[in-house]
Amino acid sequence: MPTPLSLFATPEKLRGDDYLVATYYLALPSDADVLARTAAFAVGQTIGTWLPVPGVTDRMRAQHEARVISVLSAPPIDVIVGESAEYFGYFVRIAIPTINFGASIPMILTTVIGNDSSTSVQAKLVELELPDSLAAEFSGPSFGVEGLRELLGVVDRPLLLNMIKPCTGLTPEAGAEIFLATALGGIDMIKDDELIANPPYSPVVERVRRFTAAARVAADSTGIETLYIPNVTDRPDRMLDTARRAVDAGARAVMVTYATAGYGALEALAESVGVPVLGHFAGAAPYFEGASTGMSAPLAMGLLPRLAGADMALVTTPYSGYPVRPLQYVRTAHQLLLERPGIRPTMPIIGGGVHPGTVDRYVSDLGNDIVLGVGGAIQGHPGGAAAGVRAMRQAVDARMAGVPVAEAAASNEELGLAVAAWGTL
Repeated sequence: MPTPLSLFATPEKLRGDDYLVATYYLALPSDADVLARTAAFAVGQTIGTWLPVPGVTDRMRAQHEARVISVLSAPPIDVIVGESAEYFGYFVRIAIPTINFGASIPMILTTVIGNDSSTSVQAKLVELELPDSLAAEFSGPSFGVEGLRELLGVVDRPLLLNMIKPCTGLTPEAGAEIFLATALGGIDMIKDDELIANPPYSPVVERVRRFTAAARVAADSTGIETLYIPNVTDRPDRMLDTARRAVDAGARAVMVTYATAGYGALEALAESVGVPVLGHFAGAAPYFEGASTGMSAPLAMGLLPRLAGADMALVTTPYSGYPVRPLQYVRTAHQLLLERPGIRPTMPIIGGGVHPGTVDRYVSDLGNDIVLGVGGAIQGHPGGAAAGVRAMRQAVDARMAGVPVAEAAASNEELGLAVAAWGTL
């Protein structure tokens, strides 16, 4: 039975209307009817049935049914020469009425990747295009790049972030000692590791009190009051309560692992807490690692945390040992930083293997509006944590002045020790 023409539309026909456009990549056997499979998916994820069951009306189809707006062969083969391939690849674009889900990230994801077993295809979501009407309903980051810079008093250089190590097991008193030793180097921000949130042996509120006190002590020497970012990840009700108590105790920012708590939980946190929110990507890999299912990394770690309100968000890189492709790393940063009407940019945090010898690489790739997340290269610096911070700052200052890091290392002891230990990228 031929697929009804009404399930297809041109982009021009739908332009300006309230449709979310989802682009997928899929591979099908060469003898499969890709148009029928794609149309079935579009229907199954909107009104949910091909069959003329009671309750499906023409008005319902017109207002709620998705439309297939393009099916592109990849590679773009129009004629078969020689033997046919066993599988063909396709990029498919489907327009879905926004009336079906509104400004709800959980329901958007349920619609675009929550395909049910009766209509599903193994398709990977690679792009989302939001109409202006839908984008305007998302608050996005409350602070964003400009707000963070204003809060920290840093105009144009990359920001520096450290994370407390060891990851777990430290009492608030022991953690405060490590915090102070690091803050004495003049670092901009220190966050919790993602593996500690609000355990009985180290309550968030107690960490906030002790770490912010340590920040003030360090500021007397450095002139920089390091911003402490506690991890409040938990189930949504407890997370919001913990975050509010942390802010009442003096926290000026909070952190959540959005992939485990949920994008909707991040959105609720960002809209209620009144301070910058750091979105950590822990647990996000299952969203994007599949070659034929899930979504792409630029969506999972870029667009969605930005829409949900993260003011900073971790980005994985090909230089950290994780096998993300360079294209996807850069595109994730683009999703966070590029202009999007009505939504402030989110500052990418580069984490994993960052040290002074990598500064040139990351600034060259992404520009100055980034956070350099440094762990071992600070706590493990031969001269101690404060020296590790100074080495990072010397590398950043050299980059801003256009001085090669090797040249700067010759006249800065802390930077020289770091380059000797870890080299350059």
